[in-house]
Amino acid sequence: MSDGGEPLATVPRRPLSAALAAEVVMADGGLSTLLEAAGVRPTGPMWTGEVLATRPEAVGAAHEAALAAGARVVLTAGYQISRRGAVASGRPEGVADRLLVEANRVALAARSRRRRDGWVAASIGPFGAALADRSEYRGGYAATDDELRIFHRERLKVLAEAQHDPSTRVDLWWCETFPEGREIEGLADELLVTVGTLDADSAPELVVTMTVVADGRVPTGEPVDEALGPMLAADPNTPGGPVAVGVNCCGPGHVAPALQRLARATPLPLVAKPNLAGSLGPTDGLVATWLDLRARLVGGCCGTGAAELRALADELERHRPR
Repeated sequence: MSDGGEPLATVPRRPLSAALAAEVVMADGGLSTLLEAAGVRPTGPMWTGEVLATRPEAVGAAHEAALAAGARVVLTAGYQISRRGAVASGRPEGVADRLLVEANRVALAARSRRRRDGWVAASIGPFGAALADRSEYRGGYAATDDELRIFHRERLKVLAEAQHDPSTRVDLWWCETFPEGREIEGLADELLVTVGTLDADSAPELVVTMTVVADGRVPTGEPVDEALGPMLAADPNTPGGPVAVGVNCCGPGHVAPALQRLARATPLPLVAKPNLAGSLGPTDGLVATWLDLRARLVGGCCGTGAAELRALADELERHRPR
């Protein structure tokens, strides 16, 4: 399966970690929002992965729209793709593995067509996303610790194999919308093992973000810095440790309390990728606060389309050091 793009550029680019040490980098918005703006509505157990399976060119166009609006990091359509989801959609398990790799290829092709000095991140969603019942916004899964580890191990193995091929090798693995510390603990272990099998040329950098509610706490009630503790304990200079951590898929007003906790807990660059839901108007100065709290990777999640990304790019430009 191909999105019909031209050959992929293989020019080495600066690691995201190096960029974040020197500047603020804008990430993309909500892939489903960008697709809906183009008249393509994600449905089914694999959500945007379903669109990838049936209309990969639409996913590529959505990535291009984010890049054109100013994004320098695009996340793939892999968030809700899993073997469980493939079976629930009436497909064999192996289709999910193929789609995870194809998600990388489509996003890389979109970046190549746009000729942007940006980064492509494989989106790795939580176990709750595979349940397709909004469990990622609640946490407290009935699954055992071993079941959670196996779930992530299966997908990480597929993504690791994709890193050996330049046409599917992404720059980042972005683990997003995690709602509880128990899952983060297992994920941290699996990442250390899997990324540790890759050589320096193939190993991706890692970004990890959690969804939060009031007072900088994740949906299960843990403070976000405690929930991310297993990730924060990793050596950022060792493959398998994150180069940035933060929050996504939350209200704009919930970002600052979470970043305050994280800023006290880690020297890592922080991430703010909330649901901008129609405009930046409701934030009223919150972007400046996020930057003051060491947010260096800023974007949007649900409800964030091209217009919101352009407004965010303008807001970040206003705060860029002169």
